[in-house]
Amino acid sequence: MNDEAIRALTAVPYFAGVNTALIETIARHTTRREYDAGQVVFLEGEPEVAIYIVQQGWLKAAKISSDGREQVLHFLGPGEVFNAIGVFVEATNPATVIALEPVIVWVIEKHVILKLLDDHPELARVVIRRLAGRVQQLVSMVEDLSLR
Repeated sequence: MNDEAIRALTAVPYFAGVNTALIETIARHTTRREYDAGQVVFLEGEPEVAIYIVQQGWLKAAKISSDGREQVLHFLGPGEVFNAIGVFVEATNPATVIALEPVIVWVIEKHVILKLLDDHPELARVVIRRLAGRVQQLVSMVEDLSLR
């Protein structure tokens, strides 16, 4: 059993209310990755089929234009989950994610998360709730940008 993964997952609000046995199951299917400051986790347009959970450090998700202009979509810190939408749609990454400092993330591959959701409806409800919250945040961002 990966105790570090269990501790990391338990500290994530995304999984609040998920029982200990299910957290242990998820932990068995995670991979730990480390990134240095400035290192790209993934690029916009690349296929990426995993959910990332931030244990330590800060990252940014940004759109970068062909002339180098940058629109930061979101700063990601400890306890946050990113790229969840990419697991459920057949699309490439909508943004580039870059480590702002040394980062530790836990990764759950698409096929694993889909199987876990099939087997554990309570986890599916948690994920749906979190994705809906993210959609609300993005709608607010669009409203803010369009009303400037």
